Amino acid sequence: MRNTELFYRNVLMNGIKDMVYIMEYQNGRFLYSFINQAVKDLAGFDDSIIDKPLDEVVPNEKASFLAEKYKKVVDTQEIVVYEDDYPSISGEIRYGENKLSPIFNEANVCTHVVAVVKDITEQKKAEQIAKKSKEMLIEGKERYQSLFDYNLDAVITLDFNGLLITGNHALETMSGYSIRELTGRSYLRLIKPGHIKKAKLYYDKALNGVPEEFRLSVKHKDRKQVEIIAKFSPIVVSDEIVGVYVICKDITEQIRFREKFTESENIFEIITEHSRDLITMLNSEGEYIYASPSYKEVLGYYSDEFLGKKFYHNIYPDDVEHLKKTFYLSKEKGEPWKEQFRQKHESDDYIWSELHGSPVYDEDGQFKQMVVVSRDISTLKNYESKLENFAYHDELTGILNRRYFIEHLEKTLKSNKGLGNRFAIIMIDLDKLKPINDTFGHDVGDAFLQEFTTRVNRVIRESDTFARLGGDEFAIFIPQIDSIQSVTNVAKRITSVLDTPWMIADESISIRASIGIAISNLKTESAHRLMKAADEALYEVKNAGGNNYKLNYI
Repeated sequence: MRNTELFYRNVLMNGIKDMVYIMEYQNGRFLYSFINQAVKDLAGFDDSIIDKPLDEVVPNEKASFLAEKYKKVVDTQEIVVYEDDYPSISGEIRYGENKLSPIFNEANVCTHVVAVVKDITEQKKAEQIAKKSKEMLIEGKERYQSLFDYNLDAVITLDFNGLLITGNHALETMSGYSIRELTGRSYLRLIKPGHIKKAKLYYDKALNGVPEEFRLSVKHKDRKQVEIIAKFSPIVVSDEIVGVYVICKDITEQIRFREKFTESENIFEIITEHSRDLITMLNSEGEYIYASPSYKEVLGYYSDEFLGKKFYHNIYPDDVEHLKKTFYLSKEKGEPWKEQFRQKHESDDYIWSELHGSPVYDEDGQFKQMVVVSRDISTLKNYESKLENFAYHDELTGILNRRYFIEHLEKTLKSNKGLGNRFAIIMIDLDKLKPINDTFGHDVGDAFLQEFTTRVNRVIRESDTFARLGGDEFAIFIPQIDSIQSVTNVAKRITSVLDTPWMIADESISIRASIGIAISNLKTESAHRLMKAADEALYEVKNAGGNNYKLNYI
């Protein structure tokens, strides 16, 4: 019988990979009666917690939460299942599915609760990623829908059979038909009879994965002819071509312009005279020999002002050397010249531009000129800058976020390797912010967080990095600390801004903060170790009641 007991105990201890807790219910309290090896490996507990009550082992808030779940099992005598998070032995927050089962004595009284905790961290992470991806898809769809609807070129999507699925406003203008009239109909009904064969050819090419751009004549509803440049591209979903995407640029007006000139007129000149892009020709020394009239519209200068000058004369100084190098490289190797750069506007501002240059050679292979087409991409650059700002800043408070904080910390540690500089990490956790949200609403809680970040920014140095890690957690990275006193002074200034109640949305708000500080040694530490040390100090403060700070030296 003894061997059987040992066998089953060994199964519980080592044979079950999920975490197993057995809690004894005694005089209204729950005491740890048994933990298996998985608990020791994953949660970091040891046998010293056996016979100890729940609220002496885990923080008060967590203990109250768990006791409520265990008490429900005792009261209902039924199995309770719920999901919860727990700190792993490495400090990482992980997620578990908890199944609580009652154990009864001979009198059918529930004396113990068995908790089996299955780690579902990876599943949770996958769900979070899926949720984020869905949000990004929805955001992307909303953001780019206007690009589709208000594109000046007609945009069409065709299914595998050449039937129209969607089209934009420009298609209605170009064809004279409403989208409703065209939906579900073959795109060939829009094509001039003499061009149907060519349209079919390029549609088939697109279905075979070959995008093509070509000229077509289409029929307007009013029977007038419209000249277009059409680009047929395959629509690929999950590596399978499911239709064709068509962009149609109406060139009817350009054709009419060309017809106004005699056949001897240079077509290049016609295009440049009416283009909003900057069209330029440079000689072998990089000097302007031609500049299109659009220079006046785009840069505010007359094109004649550029003739004979070096192409980089009005380029932003930091961009000059790279542009010179790539210009001569393109000229020597005969490769296309493509760059993004900043050039000066007549207003003394600099605008972002993108150029596409093509070197031209004579029959003997000697460089003749560089034909350059450039356009203003300032709007695109501003958009990219905003995206980068979103990626590294907290949406609510506007300060830096966790991603930037960790990347900046790692980069700083790496660049200071071997220099012997000391650093400090200050972790801040606002005590009991949740009751404020519950009492006054999340709008007041959000306003408090915004005001808190404003006040903290006033009491730290400009060289310090202040970030919101999430929820009510914040962090400050202090590089090259002068003394321990200077770091603790920062902590004191932070607690001082919370000493008196704040008036937020006509509500008097009082709150305190727990602060953990990690001070590095003279050797470069890893970002993970610094943050973990600060976090451990913070939780010691929280467990002691909060409203204080603690230092942790590593």
